[in-house]
Amino acid sequence: MNRRSSATDPPRSKTRPLWRCPKCSRQFANRNQEHSCGKYTVEEFISGKGPEAESLYRAFEKLVLSLGPILLAPAKTRVGFQARMIFAAVNQLTRSKLNAHVVLARALSCPRFTKIEDISPRNHVHHFTIRDVRELDDEVTAWLREAYQVGLQQHLSRKKSVKD
Repeated sequence: MNRRSSATDPPRSKTRPLWRCPKCSRQFANRNQEHSCGKYTVEEFISGKGPEAESLYRAFEKLVLSLGPILLAPAKTRVGFQARMIFAAVNQLTRSKLNAHVVLARALSCPRFTKIEDISPRNHVHHFTIRDVRELDDEVTAWLREAYQVGLQQHLSRKKSVKD
């Protein structure tokens, strides 16, 4: 059953539990993760943007939440979507567009990406813009599915090597 998870209902994982910040209660894969503490909501993020913007955001959110257990991680300037780590986010929402990103374990070339940031050898942030719900198509769904695996930190599994 897919449903919106809450901060008290983290994604299940065979790895160590998520660390919870004692000040703001946000959860992180790494203990003492650097962040800006604050209590923010999705409603605050979309407030005043208009019905078209809210519809666009809700359609994107619904698509992301269909992937599996996810924590919503709203911040002052964005809404992150987190499995163990944030794998996608809405970075900006205006009356006419939604700017978002996905984190992939590879740099993927596609004309729909407006920018790709290589933040580590295994984390590449792919930025894109959605102007209409019809753009939330199979291609975007595939990016989100792949990013969800990064959010679960599946890309960090190492094959054990046998030393002779």
